[in-house]
Amino acid sequence: MSFVSPEFALLCLLFLPIYWSLAEHPRAQRGLLIASAYGLYATWVPIFALVLGAYSTVVWGLGRWIERAGPGRLPLVLGLWLAGSFLFFVKYYEFVRETFQALLQHTGFVSLLPVLDGVTPVGVSFFTFQAVSYLVMVGRAPALARSWPDVLLFLSFWPTLFAGPIWRAEQFFAQIDEQNPARRVGRPRQAWLALYLIALGLVQKVVLASWLSAQVVDPVYKFPDHYASVSLAAAMLGYSLQIFLDFAGYTLIVTGLALLLGYRLPVNFRQPYLARNLSDFWTRWHVSLSSFIRDYIYIPMGGNRLGWGRTQLNVLLGMLISGLWHGANWTFVVWGLLHGLGVVVQNTAKRLGMPAWPRSVAQILTFVFVSVAWVFFRAESVPQALHMLQGLWDSPAGFWLPEQLPWWGLLGVAALVWGLSPRALWWQRQSVAGLARLGPWLGAVLLALLLCVVLYGAPEGVPAFIYFRF
Repeated sequence: MSFVSPEFALLCLLFLPIYWSLAEHPRAQRGLLIASAYGLYATWVPIFALVLGAYSTVVWGLGRWIERAGPGRLPLVLGLWLAGSFLFFVKYYEFVRETFQALLQHTGFVSLLPVLDGVTPVGVSFFTFQAVSYLVMVGRAPALARSWPDVLLFLSFWPTLFAGPIWRAEQFFAQIDEQNPARRVGRPRQAWLALYLIALGLVQKVVLASWLSAQVVDPVYKFPDHYASVSLAAAMLGYSLQIFLDFAGYTLIVTGLALLLGYRLPVNFRQPYLARNLSDFWTRWHVSLSSFIRDYIYIPMGGNRLGWGRTQLNVLLGMLISGLWHGANWTFVVWGLLHGLGVVVQNTAKRLGMPAWPRSVAQILTFVFVSVAWVFFRAESVPQALHMLQGLWDSPAGFWLPEQLPWWGLLGVAALVWGLSPRALWWQRQSVAGLARLGPWLGAVLLALLLCVVLYGAPEGVPAFIYFRF
């Protein structure tokens, strides 16, 4: 069930009052939260809930083993190996098998690896990384091992279950253990901010991202040969805007939902298209993933402690892993490789003493690079991505056909994104303060009117979130 479906909105209206009424009974409230998460997860494929329950139980058992074993690496290493193996087999096994088989065809041998036919659980990449953070936390401090219900709740917390942000275990449990009544989970926190974030996220995802997908991006990527070079470039711009509005909109929605449950999610976006270089971009885009890869992969590989050359190799490997994390396809490998090479080139230029670009120029060049890399992220295959890029200067449809795309709409969305991004926090503060001054009734009426606008501008059906695939 999607977070932007009418059914989900109705269930929230029924669920939240019951949830809040149990605030004085935290065990019952958390039990309700766990049950709602598994019920929601089962609406996709019922067996997914069983898989998640079994997986969470194994992670809990490993944590208890680490707690009892005390200092020692065996339980932690085994736990990390099991988490990684699970992710590999459900998400990457077929990719590796098909790649291995294709390589063997050139040698005359036949692959004996069996075919595994199954459906990858939604959000498996996200809850696997969260499980890793829990095992590492317990490995560093065995006394922090949690109860079975706590681990079930952590790995199934439904605002983040499907597409993040990626929680750190210590951050999540610190909120549960908070003793200050004003900051305790279970009651709505910053209600007007929560409603503002949900409303803004709905506009970004349901209206803007969906319009870009239907009117600009999907038609061009489906039939690139029918579009002129400028239209292909416009589709690249459109997808850069679409994926930002889609994923950032999703993050705003779930951040607002979490606040209504009494939880504060980690920040996942900091206006990434204002970045001045690729390193800056990755401190702004999908922050929970980039910081996870930094702390759990890049630094353990040596980080920047083993010399300049090894640092660049670690950067490259970290970005390749980031690409593969998104999906079992060579398009994601190339996407991660491009970002890794881009950061290495940036670091090399800095080492050689090259002066920094002016701010506006740096932002434009960074966005152009990111947009070109997004072509591989969006394409179904590497040849399709290369075909799109080749069409920028050699399209069969020519260079310019102005009637092909809704240019004013595309430029309007672009102006909206770049016009509001530099002052996004100011707009947020002013809007929340304005809603609070209106009071509950007028504020509710205004939000209801905004919801009507969203429903009017929404496409038919329930639009899917891009990051639900990962």
